[in-house]
Amino acid sequence: MHCAKHAEANNAMLRPAGRSIDEERAVLDENEPVTLREACRLFFGNRISPSALRTEAAKGNLVITQIARKDFVTRRDIEEMKQRCRRPAKTTLLDDNRVQKTYPGAATLEPPLSSQEILRIRLQKRMKEDDKSASRRGRA
Repeated sequence: MHCAKHAEANNAMLRPAGRSIDEERAVLDENEPVTLREACRLFFGNRISPSALRTEAAKGNLVITQIARKDFVTRRDIEEMKQRCRRPAKTTLLDDNRVQKTYPGAATLEPPLSSQEILRIRLQKRMKEDDKSASRRGRA
């Protein structure tokens, strides 16, 4: 509760009197620099912190402009970061009507196997190995 009051007090100090966040966004040019704190309030509703934006900059997802040792971003910078960070899920319908979700960069695109399928594969391998060893014994 205390944190919510503190955040609201910070918002009130940063917001010009009589303007809503939507009004501020409407008059803000896409190339106008705003501080990281203002960006968090305007573009994310204070759901992330300036530290999170610095982390995205360190990852190469956000361009930060530093002036007089203060960090600034623009609306355009934030929109470009959002595009770079976007990770949409891809879905694939499997033969038995199961849905498989895969994500970009996933290690494998193979459908997940059930325990029964894994057991069947293991038994097939074992039967092949047994057949090979039996044929070797028969030749000796």
